[in-house]
Amino acid sequence: MKLKSRRYILLFVLGLWFGGAWAQGLTLDSCLSLARQNNPELRKAELSVKRAQEVKAQAFTKYFPQVQGTAFGYHALHPIIEVGIDDIGNASVRDLLTTLYGNYGAALGLDNTLNLFQHGYLAGVTAIQPVFMGGKIVAGNRLAQVGVEAARLQADIAQREQLEQIEQTYWLVYGLQEKQAILDDAQALLDTLYEAVQAAVEAGLVLPSDWTQVEMKRDELQRREIQLQSGQRLARQALALSIGIDDDGWQLAEQEVETESLLPEDTTAQTPEQQLLALQIRAAELEKRMALADALPQLAVGANYSYGRLQTNVLRNDLGSKTGNGALFVTLNVPLTGWWETSHKLREKQYAIEQAKIDADFLGAQLDLRTKQAYDQMVEAAALVQLQQRVLTHTQEAYEQASVNYEAGLATIAELLQAQTTLTQAKAELTDAKIAYRVQTKRYKDLIER
Repeated sequence: MKLKSRRYILLFVLGLWFGGAWAQGLTLDSCLSLARQNNPELRKAELSVKRAQEVKAQAFTKYFPQVQGTAFGYHALHPIIEVGIDDIGNASVRDLLTTLYGNYGAALGLDNTLNLFQHGYLAGVTAIQPVFMGGKIVAGNRLAQVGVEAARLQADIAQREQLEQIEQTYWLVYGLQEKQAILDDAQALLDTLYEAVQAAVEAGLVLPSDWTQVEMKRDELQRREIQLQSGQRLARQALALSIGIDDDGWQLAEQEVETESLLPEDTTAQTPEQQLLALQIRAAELEKRMALADALPQLAVGANYSYGRLQTNVLRNDLGSKTGNGALFVTLNVPLTGWWETSHKLREKQYAIEQAKIDADFLGAQLDLRTKQAYDQMVEAAALVQLQQRVLTHTQEAYEQASVNYEAGLATIAELLQAQTTLTQAKAELTDAKIAYRVQTKRYKDLIER
């Protein structure tokens, strides 16, 4: 009862902690941490590594003796072997045994018929220790180790791709959240302008068409807000699903999308994909070695011990044979006609090795190209951030000048509204550029930091 109470207290405290964290807002690090715990693809990748480790453990057991226990029992309706004196073909022997049985058989309790194997049992244990299996056990263990390494690399790739996708979804949600704030600011400015224009129309200072243009702009912002909210719902659902939390009751923490300095170009990094290509060559070589082992002699030593009672009803008092026996033995298996098949199998395995080497060269060059492209995309994204920052500065100045001109009667309401639209768009495009830079930088960093 105390243990259950402590468990409930711990769950309550964790609930408060996570609830408080979500109330304050999810950060990128917290989303990635939740994904490592809850994302099904990452959990499946971890299980793949464990499966490979179990396969390796299975291969290791082949070094040790294989012990097998057997048991056998039977009961026949009639003795399997039943021989009487009258069944003896030699007449002189038959007459002699008849005389002897007549004189002594009844006194000794013997039957005139020999009955064997009507019921019995046998139990034993056998142990076989491989001595030389053509190198198949050693090659199999090395191949299992290659499988473990490959599973770990595949898990790293899956984790990198999933976390990269989750980070993109996170920034998508954050970008839509920032655009909502930008749209709210634009609506607030437009509402202020709407009231001012309405008052000016009532005072006869401006034409009613100015007020109509402001109303049309408000309708346009409302349409964009409906679209934006729909996009936010879909993006939030995707993020919640990928990190394993409910869709409601959380928000992203307020933060500044920082643009770090450019990472240096590095084309010498050994990515998990390139390491996997090398492991494919190694696996093909080991498979060829295992194919060769099928054509080599195989030597094993063993021991057996058995105990049983197979012969019964020899005498009328049911006296039978209860015996235990053991033996040591050596087995040598020499495939005499296996070389013909094995020669073709070895050629097939050699072709597989050559294919793996071709794949390693070709795909390795593609992976290098991918890294270079990721670097170029990061540089391009950084340049776009700087450009959008300058654009935002210019549009801000243009909007302020348009506001002054409108108040002075030197600009129309259409020009003011266009300046506001341009400013809102510039803010949104700067947010997109910063997020794109963060995504591209993370992608490039994942490719070179191995």
